[in-house]
Amino acid sequence: MKNCTLSIIFSLCCLVNSNSRAQQLYLPDNGIKVFAYGQQQTLAWCGGMNNSQFAMADLNHDGLQDLVVFQPWGSLLTFINKGVAGAPDYRYAPEFALNFPPLMDYLVMADYNRDGIPDLFHKGTTGVEVYKGYYNSLNQLCFTFFKDLFYNDPLMPGGPVNVFVNPGDVPSIVDVDGDGDLDIITYSLVGSISLYKNMQVELGLPADSIHIELADRCWGKFGQSISGTVTLGACGNSAHDGHNLCLLDYDMDGDYDALIGNSYFNQITYLKNGRMPYYPSGPDSMVAYDTAWQSGGGTPVNIYSMPAAYNIDVDQDGKKDIIVAPNAGLGASGVSSQSFYYYKNLSTTGSPNYVFQSDSFLVDKMIDLGTAAFPMLFDYNKDGLPDLFIGSDGYLQDSTRALRSRISYYKNTSTSGNPSFTLQTDDFLGLNIHNFKGAAPATGDLDNDGTSDLILGHTDGTLSFYRNIASSDAITPDWQLAQLVLKDINGDTINTGYHATPFIYDVDKDGKNDLIIGNINGTLAYYQNVSTTPHAISLKLVTLNLGHIKADPKTMYSISVPFIGKSDTTGTDYLFLGSNSGNIYRFSGIADGDTTATYTMLDSQFSFIDTTYNTYNHQGMLYGVYSNLRSAIAIGDIAGDGSSYLINGDTRGGVQLYKQGKGNVKTPFITNNTNVLVYPNPASNQLNISWQPSSQKEVQISITDMEGRQLFATNAPSAPGHYTIPVSMLTDGVYVCILLSGEGRFYNKFTVVR
Repeated sequence: MKNCTLSIIFSLCCLVNSNSRAQQLYLPDNGIKVFAYGQQQTLAWCGGMNNSQFAMADLNHDGLQDLVVFQPWGSLLTFINKGVAGAPDYRYAPEFALNFPPLMDYLVMADYNRDGIPDLFHKGTTGVEVYKGYYNSLNQLCFTFFKDLFYNDPLMPGGPVNVFVNPGDVPSIVDVDGDGDLDIITYSLVGSISLYKNMQVELGLPADSIHIELADRCWGKFGQSISGTVTLGACGNSAHDGHNLCLLDYDMDGDYDALIGNSYFNQITYLKNGRMPYYPSGPDSMVAYDTAWQSGGGTPVNIYSMPAAYNIDVDQDGKKDIIVAPNAGLGASGVSSQSFYYYKNLSTTGSPNYVFQSDSFLVDKMIDLGTAAFPMLFDYNKDGLPDLFIGSDGYLQDSTRALRSRISYYKNTSTSGNPSFTLQTDDFLGLNIHNFKGAAPATGDLDNDGTSDLILGHTDGTLSFYRNIASSDAITPDWQLAQLVLKDINGDTINTGYHATPFIYDVDKDGKNDLIIGNINGTLAYYQNVSTTPHAISLKLVTLNLGHIKADPKTMYSISVPFIGKSDTTGTDYLFLGSNSGNIYRFSGIADGDTTATYTMLDSQFSFIDTTYNTYNHQGMLYGVYSNLRSAIAIGDIAGDGSSYLINGDTRGGVQLYKQGKGNVKTPFITNNTNVLVYPNPASNQLNISWQPSSQKEVQISITDMEGRQLFATNAPSAPGHYTIPVSMLTDGVYVCILLSGEGRFYNKFTVVR
């Protein structure tokens, strides 16, 4: 049986200390309901959206179309349709994303072999890489590599050349000539549009084949300048950077019109094709245009970051609608518009009619604070349950295109057996008026009066201090801005450089809370609370490198985000660091009160929470690294039932929820890279492991389930560096492969499906 994805290489590390500690695992969970603006946010815990590409596919083979959202250099989100035809109900289902190969730049899903199963196109290492879709024994859509697309170009002698797609572009893959097979239309390097014709039908080849010829170097016969001006009958574009091309028969006359987005424009350009019905044997040629589509009375798009259109039937009524979303950069949520435009197809025969429905498609069902979320749990209303506060780097402003931060306050409205949060305000304390860029919150008593104060960290490295003037800590805090820019004992501004992320904790165990601040360098600054009188805040810098630790130690900029608290049944306080890569680091030593100690790293990817990964092609070659994904965590007993939950904020401005599992697992951590190959992933009957042989004589190999129970263990010689494990005895699910060799440690999650 073929596998869902092939040959994924992961970078691994050598250990500093061979005594790996047990941790209690946190598993993905969507069981806590979230309500906002009078409705349930059914997609609350999916992590938000920034730059997004949309596709449809039946992921679970139930006859309903599901939704796939690819976010280049960020993530792949899969949503299962729990509704009925004409009334979809999309629910976040991350397990289906495990069946996709690592993706590069763009995702197009189309059935090239006409077997009724969607196939997958993405950039790969060449320009267009094709994966064939199939359903496994669980009726889950999976993919196996088919081919990279090449063709012979008479202008480029020397052998086949790749079908070219500019970095950042989204091509259109449709049957543009109406012969039954799929063609590829994409911008060339010089800005004209190329038609790569599939000759499968013309050459009488099997349906399960693709044969490419470059048929037209100037498809559509038009040009467009950087200013947006369209010239009909021309060829080439000066605005040829970052094109997103969506072909559809907009006017229903039998040929393909175009909706084009570009990095230079905020709008979508519409171009009408004049080939049909007048010149059916002639070339596709654009005869009319609208450089701000829907400018004639509809709702034009206004997206700052490379708008891209997608022609998909999101409402499942049998007519393809139009979704427009940002395809680069922050893309993100704005104050007055969320930048995910949904136009419902209400067209009738011969009369196109796409009616604007929303500029917050899907996002209105999510927790999404724009860019880079920072969650905090704190019992604000003193009912014994922790409430949820989320700050962020900010929302993208429509007018200035800058980020402006707010904090959302979700009250814990849980009842017995029914945990939930309900949004109280999306501008807690009215922060919007301050024009903060960055709002990472932390609470604790810093002025020694017995009540919890509030600190906000900002992107520019400074902090703001809100004093709690409530009469006691037993009532709801009354936070008042006391220092717009927090200063130390010498009157100097506290500034960590960039990306200040505070946490309040009694580091030296003297009974007074101190201030810890993460920063862009990945280290921790420690300011000791040296105040001797109540109601006075007095902070003294002790060190810029508390614990001698660093998040993402191999990178210069890593944005450490501290959290200190209990995560297992030992009752021990651990120090966690979120990071720019998305890895979550865990350290021991913070609870000992020794401010000069070097803390011990216990985990570099706590609980196997995968928020970042290298991207390799089907041959095991690295073609990209997902980066700048960010992580920022908070841990607490949300439901009040003794269960511990972890909330992780990411760069998309959203959060993911994890619940404490039942078991413990010994986990490795990572400091130096070596190459290890684990394949196929998912696996069905066997799992292959290859590594670089070392001076160690043996490699210990084990497999555990996601609750830490060991299911397989063996020793293998270090040379020749390969071992095959039968996994046919395992039930379908997610497992962890662990390798130990001397001080070397490696782990990787893999999936078994049949």
